[in-house]
Amino acid sequence: MTIPDDLKRSLRRLREVRVRRPVDEESPAFADWRDEMADALDELSRRLLFGEDRARAAAEAAAARVKAEGIRARLG
Repeated sequence: MTIPDDLKRSLRRLREVRVRRPVDEESPAFADWRDEMADALDELSRRLLFGEDRARAAAEAAAARVKAEGIRARLG
């Protein structure tokens, strides 16, 4: 089974975003990174081959956005 090109691109983007994770988990940069991860996961969720995987990626994206909001709320 070959992996579709759009899925390969989405997986590559997720890896690229993941490696840019800021060290300080209580910073605006970390909240921004969480949002960027959520965007990458949303993109991936539209391209994954199995429904269970799509649902999991979408749920992880939603959780990342909630965490980003929580960080911003704590920082004021």
